[in-house]
Amino acid sequence: MLGVFFGAMQVSVAAYAVGRGTPDAAALLYFVSNCTNLVGGWAYGAWRHGGSPRRRQAAAAACLTLASLPLTFLDAPLAVGATLALTGLAVPVLLILASVLTESSVPRAVLTQAFTWGNSASAAGIAGAAAVAGRVVDTGGAHAGFGVAAGAAVVMTVLALSGLRDSSPDVPKSSAPLLG
Repeated sequence: MLGVFFGAMQVSVAAYAVGRGTPDAAALLYFVSNCTNLVGGWAYGAWRHGGSPRRRQAAAAACLTLASLPLTFLDAPLAVGATLALTGLAVPVLLILASVLTESSVPRAVLTQAFTWGNSASAAGIAGAAAVAGRVVDTGGAHAGFGVAAGAAVVMTVLALSGLRDSSPDVPKSSAPLLG
């Protein structure tokens, strides 16, 4: 689902900028989001983590959902940029936790294979969502494309919350779904 989020966001950010008649603004919007990605990853790495990785994953997915929903209706460039910055804070946390949960969920002998499956699923999500979001943007505009990304964040949150019910708070279940 994170790959679906990425693919839909890439198409929607570009469509938003083009739709406003400022295609060059897309680069600035990507820059803002990517800078907060760096800050979010650094801050998460520096933070002493409490609670289980599954709980942190559910919280980060919920934050991504809350941050991405306003993109479906915001129109002012500053508001869209600030909202993209907020989504950028949650993304690295989800990427890190996907790796943590993968590593703790599979036997060491198949760890490389598990990471490969996760990366392949993410790449497939990006490609598929870019195609879907492109169609959605063509018919409903950039805000509708942002809706595809927000929908992926909602599904991610639901999956993460269901993972909390299906496993103990401290030990991930070996058959847990990967969000990569």
